[in-house]
Amino acid sequence: MERYAREQGFTNCQFFVDDGYSGTNYNRPDFQRLIGLVEEGKVAVIIVKDLSRLGRNYLQTGYYREVVFPEHDTRFIAINDNVDTYGSDNEFAPFKEIMDEWYAKDCSRKTRSAYRTKALKGEYTGPHPAYGYRKDPQDRHHLIPDEHAPIVKRMFQMAVEGKTVCQIAKTLEAEQIPTARAYLMDEYGKYKTDERARHPYAWTKRSVYQILSNPIYTGKLVSQRFTSRSFKDKRIIERPEDEWVIIENTHEALVDQETFDTVQLRIQVKQPFHQENPKNIFRGLIFCADCGVRLVFRARNKGKGKGRSPGEFSCGKYRRYGGGECSCHYITLVQLKELVLQDIRTHASLASTDRDKYAEHLASLSEREWNGERASYQKETEQCQRRISELDAILKKLYEDRVFGVISDDRYVVLSADYEAESSKLKDRCKELQNLLDSFTKRSREARDFAALVEQYTDITELTEELVHTLIEKIVVHEKMVADTETTMRVDIYYRFVGNVGGLDGEVLKAKKHQMSAVNF
Repeated sequence: MERYAREQGFTNCQFFVDDGYSGTNYNRPDFQRLIGLVEEGKVAVIIVKDLSRLGRNYLQTGYYREVVFPEHDTRFIAINDNVDTYGSDNEFAPFKEIMDEWYAKDCSRKTRSAYRTKALKGEYTGPHPAYGYRKDPQDRHHLIPDEHAPIVKRMFQMAVEGKTVCQIAKTLEAEQIPTARAYLMDEYGKYKTDERARHPYAWTKRSVYQILSNPIYTGKLVSQRFTSRSFKDKRIIERPEDEWVIIENTHEALVDQETFDTVQLRIQVKQPFHQENPKNIFRGLIFCADCGVRLVFRARNKGKGKGRSPGEFSCGKYRRYGGGECSCHYITLVQLKELVLQDIRTHASLASTDRDKYAEHLASLSEREWNGERASYQKETEQCQRRISELDAILKKLYEDRVFGVISDDRYVVLSADYEAESSKLKDRCKELQNLLDSFTKRSREARDFAALVEQYTDITELTEELVHTLIEKIVVHEKMVADTETTMRVDIYYRFVGNVGGLDGEVLKAKKHQMSAVNF
C-alpha cells in the first residue's frame, strides 16, 4: 500500500491499524481516530486493500463511502476492488459490500455452530475455568479440581449449615483467602485495572452468591446460556432456558446435587446479618400456611423472666400490612424448638431401630400420598403422546395433498403451522410430565438417604442451627385453633429428601396427610 501511494504521488502517509478488531465493529480505536481527522478536514485520500478493510456492514460502509467522505472532500480508494470515489466506475461497490457482510455473517454462523457442537460434546469452551477448577493440561476442554476446590466445598457446607452469603464472605475475608477475581488477575492477568484488584481478600455477597449458584460444581456443564443479538450487535442477551445445553458428568463434582439444591433455597432468602438475631436457628425455614410468606423472627431483649421466650415468630405479611392481608400465626421460639426436637428424635429413634424397615415405610407413605397424582400424570402423558402421533400423521397427509395438488401451498402453510405449534406445545408438556414421573421413582432412594441421615441424631438434647438446616427443608405454621378451651397450632415439618412424612407414634407408624402438633399457649 505504501508503494501504491508513492506510485500515485501521495505523500505524508500515515497508517491506521486495528489488529484484533472485527470489521463489523466501527468503534475501532484507529478507525475512529481516522474519522476524526476526516471531519477536521485533514485527510485528502484514504487507501485500503479492499472494501472489507473499511468494514463489513454494507449500510455503514456505504454511508462512509457515499456520504461522509464526499462531504469532507476525502478521496477513497479500495485497490483490489477497483473502487475510487474520484471518477472511477463504482456501481458494483454496493454489491461487493453486501458480499463482505455475508462473509462476516457466514463466519459468525459457523463459529456459533462450532461452539454449540463443542457444548453438546460436553467440552468446556470458556476462556477461564470457574473458581475451584483448572483446565486439564492433557485436554484444555476438560476441567479438573485445583487448590481452591476445598474452599468451594467449604462455602457450600457453610451455606448448608445456615450461614448467609454475607457471613460466608466475611469469614473468607477474615481468613485472607484471595477472591476469585484476585485469582484470575494473578493467573491470567485479568482485571489488573479494576479497582477491586487492590483488595484481593475483599469477598462480596455477590461473588459468594455467584459461586454458590453455579451448577458447574455439581459436575455438569450448562452452556449456551447467553448469546449476542447478532453478528453486528454484540450486546449480550440470555437465551430461553429450553435452548441451554446441559451435559451431566463432564468433570469431577465438588458437591452433590442434593446439597446444591438445598443451598439454592438458602441463598434465595433475603437474610439480615446473623449477628442481629443469633437466637433464631430457623432462619429462612418458617413459612405461613395461609399466605406462603416467611415468618419474621423478633428477639426479646427485655423481660427475661421465668417462662419468657427469647423470641417469637409471626407472619411477615401480617407484620407489614396488618390483619387485612393475613393473620398473626404467632409461635414462640421455645415452642417451635420443643416441637422440632421431639419430632427429630422420634424419626431418629425409628431409623436406629430398623433403618431398612423405616426407609421402606417412608417410601410407602410417599407412594400412597402421590399415587393419585402419578396416575393422573401417567394418563395425561399417554394422551399427549397419542395426540402427537395423530398430528404427525396429519402433517404427513397434508404434505402429500400439497405435493399432488389437492390443497394450495398457502393453505398448506396455514394448516401445517397450526399443527406444528400444537405438536410443539404437547412435546413440551410431555417433557414436563416425564420429569414429574421421574421424581416419583427417586422417592425410594431419597427415603434411604434420609433414614441414614437422621439416624445419627438419636441422642440429641438440643437443636443447633447446623442440625436444623441439615435436616429440614421448611416448616409451615398454621393459625391457632381453639377447641374445648384448648388452643393448638398445627406445624408441618418438611424434611430433606422425603418432605412432610406425617406423624409417627413410637414403633407403630401412622401415616397421615398432615402432621398435627399441639402448642399450648
